[in-house]
Amino acid sequence: MTIHEPLYGATFGQAVRLFFRKYADFTGRASRSEFWWAMLFQVIVGTIAGVVLSVVLVLVVIAVVIGADRPGAPETLLAAALWSTVVMVIGLSLISLPLLVPTLAVTVRRLHDTNRSGWWVLISFIPYAGYAIYAFAALESDPAGSRFDPPRASVTPV
Repeated sequence: MTIHEPLYGATFGQAVRLFFRKYADFTGRASRSEFWWAMLFQVIVGTIAGVVLSVVLVLVVIAVVIGADRPGAPETLLAAALWSTVVMVIGLSLISLPLLVPTLAVTVRRLHDTNRSGWWVLISFIPYAGYAIYAFAALESDPAGSRFDPPRASVTPV
């Protein structure tokens, strides 16, 4: 198996390693297991980040509410809510943005494995139409998708 061939039956660990190893590789193909394990990894990371940031938000609001009887408390509560939201958005962005390129790459490779052009990934920018990508990703592999593999280097005798 070369680096561009899909790893059928990939385990969670193998799929996550390939997800990062092929960080910006839009050539070749990805198996269903590679794609879906990578998606699960992102859900897990996003959930953990969301929970941690939500706990921080709740703690800040509780701290401000406890001091609500002090002068200037309404302004403090508003500022705390605003800054907590800003911190939450920045925190989730710091988690999401580094995963954007490998997510696009694994999606394009999965589309290739179903014998579709990687340009189909652009449909995900149309509201609700992006669910079609998940439908395509759930399809079985098509052997004709090997046309998206890079040409093998031929060895010529000297």
